Amino acid sequence: MRSRFDLKIRDHLDRPEKKRLYNELHFSEAACRYDLATRAMSLGRDGAWKRALVAALPELEAPRCLDLACGTGDIAFLLARRYPEGAILGLDLAEPMLDVARRRNRFPQVRFARGDLGATGLQDASFDLVTGSYAIRNAPELGAALDEIRRVLRPGGIAAFLDFSKPASPFWQRLQYRLLKNWCGLWGLLLHGNPEIHSYIAASLQAFPDREELRGLLRHHGFVLVAERRFYGGLLEMLVMQKGV
Repeated sequence: MRSRFDLKIRDHLDRPEKKRLYNELHFSEAACRYDLATRAMSLGRDGAWKRALVAALPELEAPRCLDLACGTGDIAFLLARRYPEGAILGLDLAEPMLDVARRRNRFPQVRFARGDLGATGLQDASFDLVTGSYAIRNAPELGAALDEIRRVLRPGGIAAFLDFSKPASPFWQRLQYRLLKNWCGLWGLLLHGNPEIHSYIAASLQAFPDREELRGLLRHHGFVLVAERRFYGGLLEMLVMQKGV
């Protein structure tokens, strides 16, 4: 099996426009086996983590929901089940991901569109809920993405994200990097013939804030953390936050 994807991670994380291009092409290549890869890399736990994320959201009658970096639609479909009277929009940069999501979609209240989580083009204060699984770590500019999330949320709206969690200790950071690079790269090699596919997770986490830095950044951009939960001994975490005044 030979991958069509030939970009190198190390060459594409230093500038926002290069990271955006890398994300689009990387996830376009990964789309056809993405669901299998996430199940394999998580040892079958990915679905449970996503269900926990949606279960942590507030009880609402008919919310407008935005799922960022929606991939093949897992969170969007869980939102549709949780809020049958709601309206759900899933955004992703990679058209092949959206193609898979649209083929899977059985919910009339769910639609998918191509979009950048840092510049959605959506109206101000137009959503009650914003979600993302493995989303904000992939933002070309994290600060801009947080500002955009805050902009599209209504006053008091809730944002909830599931992603890998970076420890503060340099020792644990190095250990985490090696673990993710080798484990995720293995699945890139097995499924695509290219370890660059999915080993990106480790590289992207190197440039991501650690747990405390991330919480400080959330506060700086106008969010109040209302719930958190770690999975797999802290390898991943769920953050639920409210748009502040």
